Amino acid sequence: MSRLFYSKSRAILAGGKVRSMFCSLLCVICLAGCSLAQIPDNIRRYETRQAARYPWTVEAIDAEHKVRLCQALQLGTNAPFCQAGARVTTTELMQVVKQRFPVNRTTYPDVATALQDFPVAVEESKSPTGTVTGRRYAYLLTQFRGFCTYFNVNLNTQIIDRIYNTQAPGLSDGPIPEVCGPALGQP
Repeated sequence: MSRLFYSKSRAILAGGKVRSMFCSLLCVICLAGCSLAQIPDNIRRYETRQAARYPWTVEAIDAEHKVRLCQALQLGTNAPFCQAGARVTTTELMQVVKQRFPVNRTTYPDVATALQDFPVAVEESKSPTGTVTGRRYAYLLTQFRGFCTYFNVNLNTQIIDRIYNTQAPGLSDGPIPEVCGPALGQP
């Protein structure tokens, strides 16, 4: 008899634990469901904030800068980038810049000559002893004060070994400055 009682009590306890775990799981799912419903709104709010802080991620390059870039990069009027009324973004600008100045084949003096009418800042990396270990040139090619185009230069050969641009932070990135390179010293 005691053995039967022991078996029933274990079954009741096990059933109670299962029921309790099921209820807890149901509560978690309900709470998560409420939060999941807000995700699209949260993403829209985040994207709106990002667009306000980093307008180059969504806005086009203005006509004045587009004309100056077409001249500086020696693009013909037939180039899609230079078409009157064409919407050109910073992504398209970077494609054109990389085509015009191929990495590992273009010297920095060639870049400096072509982009001489645009603001530039020199940024150097130094070792603890003060020796320059790296140099990049940050150009402000658009109306966006926070969007810089960077040219990393091999110190020995003066050849461009990397071209990249300012990136807006992702969800997990920390904040980045809203101005860069030559715009840092401007009001």
